[in-house]
Parts: sequence; structure tokens; C-alpha cells
Amino acid sequence: IASVFPMERFVPSMSLVAPSAPVTGGTWQASSSRHRARHPPTSSPSAHVATAGVSFVLLARAKGLRSRRTSRAAQAAPSLILDDGWDEPDDSENVPLSKKAPLLIDGRIIVPPKTFKVTSPATGNLVGVAPDATPDMIEASVTAAHRAAPQWAKLRHAERASVLMSCADTLRSNLEALATLQTNESGRPISETRIEVLVAAATFENAARFLDINKERVISEDEEKKVVVRRMPLGVVAVIAPWNAPIVLGWKPTATALACGNTVVLKPAPQTPLTTLRIGELLRPILPRGVLNVVVGSDNVGLRPGETLTRNELVRKVVFTGSTAIGSKVMEACANNGFKRVLLELGGNDPAIVREDADVEKTAEGLFKGAFFNNGQTCCAAKRIYVQEKIYDEFVEAFCKRARMAVLGNGLSASTELGPLASAVQLKHVTELVEDARRKGGRVLCGGGATAGPPGDVSSNTGLFYLPTIVVDVAEGTRLVDEEQFGPVVPVMPYKDDEEAILRANSTKYGLGASIWSENLEKANEIANRLKAGTVWVNRHCEFIRNAPFGGIDSSGIGRAGDLGDQDLSQYTEIRTLCLAKVPPKLPPAVESLKRCPEVHLEERARSMLQRLFRRIRPETWLDVEKGAEEAMRVFPFQPVELRSALESLKDPTGPPAVILRGLPLESPSSRQRRESEASLMGVLGLLEVKSFCYEAEEGDSMVKDLKEETGSIWRRQGRHFPRYDPPRRLFRPEKSVPEFVAAMCTEGDEVQGSIVDFRKLRAVADPEDLKILQQEPLAFFDNETGMRSERVLVAGEMEEDGSVILDLRDAPRFEAEGQAEAVSAFKRLGQLAERWKEDFQLRSGDLIVVNNKRAAHRWPSHAKLRLVQGTRGADQWQERVIK
Repeated sequence: IASVFPMERFVPSMSLVAPSAPVTGGTWQASSSRHRARHPPTSSPSAHVATAGVSFVLLARAKGLRSRRTSRAAQAAPSLILDDGWDEPDDSENVPLSKKAPLLIDGRIIVPPKTFKVTSPATGNLVGVAPDATPDMIEASVTAAHRAAPQWAKLRHAERASVLMSCADTLRSNLEALATLQTNESGRPISETRIEVLVAAATFENAARFLDINKERVISEDEEKKVVVRRMPLGVVAVIAPWNAPIVLGWKPTATALACGNTVVLKPAPQTPLTTLRIGELLRPILPRGVLNVVVGSDNVGLRPGETLTRNELVRKVVFTGSTAIGSKVMEACANNGFKRVLLELGGNDPAIVREDADVEKTAEGLFKGAFFNNGQTCCAAKRIYVQEKIYDEFVEAFCKRARMAVLGNGLSASTELGPLASAVQLKHVTELVEDARRKGGRVLCGGGATAGPPGDVSSNTGLFYLPTIVVDVAEGTRLVDEEQFGPVVPVMPYKDDEEAILRANSTKYGLGASIWSENLEKANEIANRLKAGTVWVNRHCEFIRNAPFGGIDSSGIGRAGDLGDQDLSQYTEIRTLCLAKVPPKLPPAVESLKRCPEVHLEERARSMLQRLFRRIRPETWLDVEKGAEEAMRVFPFQPVELRSALESLKDPTGPPAVILRGLPLESPSSRQRRESEASLMGVLGLLEVKSFCYEAEEGDSMVKDLKEETGSIWRRQGRHFPRYDPPRRLFRPEKSVPEFVAAMCTEGDEVQGSIVDFRKLRAVADPEDLKILQQEPLAFFDNETGMRSERVLVAGEMEEDGSVILDLRDAPRFEAEGQAEAVSAFKRLGQLAERWKEDFQLRSGDLIVVNNKRAAHRWPSHAKLRLVQGTRGADQWQERVIK
């Protein structure tokens, strides 16, 4: 236990003198210079809290020193002095200081003057001393959470997620200490409390991963407006946890609320508060001040802490797990004090139906675990069992046999299956139900009473151990059947047919859980669908279902949560519909400054010189492709300065996506025109220092290709799509085989209008989450014109050299994206952005454009008369038909 509450957690500070007047506004004023390094100026372990006109002075001590006496000025002040309680033992209680647990309020640890003992239900020994918070302290915790809410809500999802991931790591690193403490204060077997800690840690981690409230849903969009649905945090969420599973039922909703941008005041039950208080203390250095507050009170006199929370109008939602009777009071208080949202997980009277075709031994074992898990102190445990008459006696015998074999003991023992009941109050309730059943003719076949402790375990002698009890010869109208026993007692009753079983199972005001046991799985599934319960199991009971919404019907509660999806988002956020004015998108300055496609106009003198050079091309060289390439490079010596600089800019990371060269010479006849266009294209690639180029043509004497009509009018990156020489159905060539540059020249006909879209601009305006999805989720594309379906590929990737994003665009409706729904939607949004941010240009006969094929996609109309060539500076060799 000493390792659970170490002394070395406090920041040393000199003692403080009480203020002459209370501090207003509910703020904490710091005066410890050393502590200011960890927290904002108003954060200190020694400070004043002003709530309801009362000023609390919190005194922290220097580590390793004995307590300093409070100064006379402080003693004379009208303020209430709160000793932190950690520097010396409480002589009146004779409590070791390692066992005093603190509150967490506004980022500070506090032990108020009043405390109460927490003893082990297994041994009766003192486990620790819990702080007894006053109503003013609880109000202060709500004020702190309310003050911290706006800044916590403003954080980006990634920032909150990072904090919650650290919380998960902290819980896992303290697994054994926390599980041991929880076993000591609750009596549960340590194997179960370990699971509780791990589930809480997993919830922090998964909530951080999945609950992103910044995502919006677009309802409609046109030129003037955009209608979206967005979520916003609720504000302060009060979590009131029960005593039977305080870690899971306290920290799961807390983690979920925090992930959704809310701040939290967590109140554990006074029977088992210590582990929750310790976790709050462990998470204190991780979470911003005021985001998480943990308070508890004894519930003995005056206004209970839960009532204070539900009445405070700054609390916007109450998450309560407990009895239906208290839940109704919580709901009433929330309705009368600001219409708070509520999530209520209340009592249950869960039925289990055992059909005649069930495997008796397996069912007896399964229902023993389902009914007696946590000694029956579980909201969704099986609390009444209906068995078909034909196998009733056989099942009861097997069930009793398994119950008699149960190992009772201290939860710290590895062999213990069942610990004690949590309190004398619970023992009294269970005893009354069993005695009432006896008076009404019920027979107790095994168990039926409390025992001082497990045989041979002299350390466990509290009298809270209750033997697993099975009662028969009872029916509806008996308290044991109609009420929630919440203990190791279960009635077993016979029935004739399925209809009777369903009717009796559903004849209750509760509806939390239920189960059906049968070897006929189709029939079992049919019956499961007819049972009135929030969760129904087949051939199992009380089994945790990961990421499934949990909650009750009728008197078993209101709301569903726990799915880390739509239900949790609905419970912990408000939905808003926004009809927004359409604002033209703006690019970041760095992207806005990117150059548009420059144009180089060939002067008449240069044009004439180039024309003469072209006429020197020896026609016979065109019969050999490799020699033709060399000849084209040789006769393209003319290099206007502006062309050289424009082409060089294509290689610059901040350069344009393309360069246009206008006015190149083209002559008739067509044979000479072909050579001239090819020479121009190859010459430009030569100026780009291309080491190899790839060509494709129907005839073997051509180094460039004509644009095919069937591949026009679509976004393309040359060499990436439709590789004709690759295997069938493979429509994408690997990125390493894609050329860096593509040159296209208009050779004849009318003016050609093309489009180009710069990936850098798309990256700037696209949703980062969309790009992330497209980098992780592959898509396939069905071509509605050719009937071909591509392989699944990632349509967004990063260049290794500079991290820039490369995108594969596809035009709808010709290409239909297939794959994960979220990825398909992201791809459609990307296509819409491409249409909005594309740059149009025109080419006339003799004009040539050079495109950086790794930086942009281009598109041509179907009727365009173009010749294309593609090349790269770095590749030694691509696929087939490559010329160096």
C-alpha cells in the first residue's frame, strides 16, 4: 500500500500566510515560484480557493521536513485551514500517512480536515482514509472544470489524443499497485481488478484514436452555401461511479468524455473511493489544470456529494451508474437544475432461459460465471434462471454442484473465485431476500447464509462472506424473483415451453441484460431477438463485448454508450446544423506564392534558326529509334535564356507544375512534320537532362506517341495509368517506374484546351484526415467505358525526397471508386477540389507543354491532336521499350 500512496509526490513549498480577504471568482492564487515552472501562474500546491464566500488555504510542506505550525496570522484569519495531511500521522485516528488519499481539485491535491475510513470487506483491516469533501469543495471542483472547459475544447483532436495516450500508459505502468489497492478496498479477486485497470487504459487509448469530434458531415453544398453537421463538447460532465466496479464504470465514461472535449468531475462511491482517487493523482501531471477533478464524500450527513453535483447548473451532463431508485432522483434533479443531459445505467433483473436441448454441464458452468461474477454484485449478472421442465432437475443438480465447488477467500489469493460482499448493508439486503423466499415456501439447495470467512483463512473473518446460494420452489411475486438481489443468490424456476419462458422473462420493469442457452442456434437467435433487454447473449452471459453500445430498457436506464463510435459521440457532444456562406477557399501564403505555368514565346529569329536545324535531320536516322534520339538531341542546340530558366524551374520544389513553349516550327508534308515535332519534344527533354525516355506507338519508326481518343478527357499522370504492356487487369504502374517529365506538343487542328492541377495546392486545401485515409486505405477503380476493374492501390503517397504528396486522380462518373466507404468519400471530395483548383491553358499548332509528372496531373479533350513523350533524369531503366 505504501507504494500506492508515496510521499514523494509533492512539490516543496514554504508555508503560506492566510489572506486578509477571500479570493473572488473561484480562482486559485499561487505563490510558490518553484511550482510555477510546472503550471500556469495561478497554479500552486499552496493556494486559496474561494467558493460560496469561504476561502480555503491549502498548505504544502517541504519534502522530507516535519510540518511547520500554522502562523499566528493564519490562525487568526477567519478562513478555514485545510492541512494537506501528508506530513505527519493523524494521531486521533492513528492512521499511517501513506494511507491518506487526497481529492483532486483544479490541479491540486487536497486532504480536508474531515476524513472517513475505508476498510477491507475481506479482512476488516484499514485500507486507507478517504477525504470527506464538503459541498463547497465539490462546488469548487465544478467551477474549476467549467473554467478549464473552453481551452480543453479548443485543442485539436491530435493534441487531446496525445494526452489521453499518456494517461493509458500511466495506468498500465501502475497495473499491479492499482489492482491490489482495488482488491483490498472492494474484496474482488485480483484477477478481475487487473482486468478493470486494463480496460480503463484501453478506453483512454481507443477513445483517443476513434472519438474525433472535429469531423463534420456535409448535408448539402452549392455555389452560395454549405450545410454541415458539426459536434461540440457539452462542457462539464459529472461522472458518479458505483462501488461494485469503480475503475471501469468510473474511468470509461471519464476517458470518453475527455476525448470528446469535455471536462470531468468524477465522484466515486464512498465504499470504494481509494483507487479512483489514486488514479486521479497519477493523471494530475498529465492533464491540464481543472480538466479532471476527483471528489468524494461520506454520504453520512447533510447534502450528499452526488446531490451537489446534480444541482449545480454548471454541470451540463450527469453520467450515473447505480440503482434505479437513486437514478430517478438524479434524473429529477437534472431536470430541475438546467435541463442537464443524463446517461443512466441502472439496475437490472436479468433473466436466463435454458432450453431442453442445452448442454447441461456447459450451461451450468457458464451460468455460474454469469450469475456469480463479482459475487453477483454486477448490474448485468443473471439474476433469475428459467429451465425447461425436461432438464430442470438435472440442471439444478449440476448448478448446485458447481456452486458448492466455488472457492471463497481474500481477493489477493490467486485461487479465490468469490470474495466477500462489499458491505454490511449489502449483506443485510441479500439475507432479507433469502429469508423472504424461505417464508414463502422457497427451498435453499446450497449456501443460504453468511460465514465468518473461508475455512482455514483466519485473516478473513469479517462475516461478509456469503455462500453461493441457489433457491428453488419460488416464482414471480417473491422478492427474490422480482427484485435485483445484487449478491450471490439466484432463483431457478421451471417452465413448459418457449412462449412461457419469453413471457416470464419479459415480465419485469427492468431490461438490462438477458441470455438464451440452447444447442439449436437458429431457435436461440430467434428467441434472443424477442427478449426485452439492452444486451442479449446466446450461450453466454455477462460477457464484455468490445466496442458495443451498452445500456438498459425501461427502468434499467436511459442512453447507450461504450461503442467508441456514434453512440459515445451522441452522448458526450451536442450536434449543431450550420448553414454556412460559401467562402472562396484561400491557399496558405507559401502555396499562394507558387508560380503559375510560365510561357516562353519563341522569337522569329530563333524560330528561323531552329527551322534550319530541323531541315538538317537525316531522314534515314528515323529508321533507327536510338539513332533518331541522338540526332534530335544534336540538332537542338538553341537555348533561349528564358527557356532554360523556365525548364530549370520545373526541377525546383517551389517551381511551377508545367512550362509552355509557344511558336515551334512545323512544316508540311506530314512526314517532315512528324520528325520536327519529335525533335522538339526530344530536344526539350535533353535540356531537362533526361537520361532515359519511354515511348509507345503503333508503328516501330516513331519515338513519340499520338494521344488516343479513348484515353482523353481524364485526369492522368503519364506512365502511371493504363500501361499497355503490363499484365491484364493491372492498370497502375509502380510509382518508381513513373517518369518525371512529360512533354506534349500540339501538331495540327484547332486550338486545344487542357487542364492541370498542382498537387501542392490540393494538399493545402484538402482535409488532412482525407489525405491520411487515402494514404492508408487502398481503392480499386471500375472503368465504366472499358468494363475493367483495376487492382487496389493507394491513391495518395509521399515522395521520399521531399515528402510532397503524389495523388492519383480519377474522373467521375467514368471511374467508380471501390473500397472502404470512408476512403471512397475522401476520394470524391479530393476530386471535387481538383475541379475547383485546376488551371486551364490553351495550345495551338506548334505549342509545346512540359509537365512535372510527379507534381501535377493533366487532362486533354478527346479530340486533341497531340504527340507525347516522357522521360526521367534518374531511372536507369523502366519497363520494356526504353531508350537511354
